[in-house]
Amino acid sequence: MYLILLGPACALIVAGAAWWRVRRLRHLIRVERAAVQLLQAADHRDMNAFRARIAGLVAEHRAAELEEQVLAEADRIVAAELGRTPHYPHYPHEGDSA
Repeated sequence: MYLILLGPACALIVAGAAWWRVRRLRHLIRVERAAVQLLQAADHRDMNAFRARIAGLVAEHRAAELEEQVLAEADRIVAAELGRTPHYPHYPHEGDSA
């Protein structure tokens, strides 16, 4: 009599173990997908921060180049004006007897 119940009991245990294993595998797949999504989001965030930092450095470099160009142009203008005007001594009254 017990031998008749042994077959279905074994089948039920095997089916339960298979169901448990499939459930566990699905859970592991969900965990793995969540980890991948977190890593992709972190990569996206890091790349945005990197791009913003590089854009800031490029803008700073361009501003420095522009400042150098402005200073060079101002120096050229001052040099041209100094070359055009006569030079007087700093103390014109020194040596004057009057």
